Amino acid sequence: MERIEYEIKHAIKHMMETNYPRKRLWDMDLKVKDLIRGIRAGDDSVVIGKNVINIEGPYPLKLGSKTALIHTSCDVVAMGARPLYALDAIQAHNEEEIKMAVEGLRRQSLGLNIPIVGGNTQTEESLNSCISVVVFGELIGDKVITDGGAQVGDVILMLGHPVEGDIGERIQRAKNKYDTFLSIVKKGIEINACKDASRGGWLCNILEMIVKAKVGAEITAIPYPRSTRYLGTYIVSTKEENLKDILNICVEKRCPVIPFGRIIEEKVFKVGNREYISEEVLRDIIAKFPYKQ
Repeated sequence: MERIEYEIKHAIKHMMETNYPRKRLWDMDLKVKDLIRGIRAGDDSVVIGKNVINIEGPYPLKLGSKTALIHTSCDVVAMGARPLYALDAIQAHNEEEIKMAVEGLRRQSLGLNIPIVGGNTQTEESLNSCISVVVFGELIGDKVITDGGAQVGDVILMLGHPVEGDIGERIQRAKNKYDTFLSIVKKGIEINACKDASRGGWLCNILEMIVKAKVGAEITAIPYPRSTRYLGTYIVSTKEENLKDILNICVEKRCPVIPFGRIIEEKVFKVGNREYISEEVLRDIIAKFPYKQ
């Protein structure tokens, strides 16, 4: 019990990290034509017309060489878009580090079929070695899948393998998740909300989903015991009637899917029969969280 209470405090702190930049840049959305999801939405990607764009990093160089493109493209797919191409920014100390970074990004690019068409590489001695990546995608339908669209009565699913292991395993697991999720979207199955269980784990990201949707959640199973660890899986909110169709696609694609909770009207966060975040506390978080649907 003490462990999950500690992780909830950690998750809330993590969720609030973007409050200042979002508030400070609040008026920027008004300057962009055809903007659908921008700084006010605070979603995982920006949507302008049918274009979906995401940037991630900086990652430490070694980690980024294994996962930067995977992680950045993950949020593009979560909004119902197909990644098209990417740009990178590499800071390295020497030629060997540049080779390591480029070879890792190349493997990710070829494995995911997301060409890297440009970027920047530098060797500033005073800076730590790191990578950032920008991915550009395009919506495959007319609907943008947001992370704040969960509806009362929805079931909460965990979809995909944890993205871990060596670079080959990470690419395979990410590709499997992308193919499965986009197949669900193309089939016309209604997804109300989706979010990547990335930094902060499934706990932090589901809290952000319910805060944005101004609803509560009841967790009925524990998909992974360490709730704040990076997983790289998708948290999906959808109507219960869609479960069979989603399961059929997941079986065909050999992609794991685990129902582990439900969206509820009461603004609380419950695990089993214990309430970990009361209505008073959750309403306070909602009030402090800058977000506009």
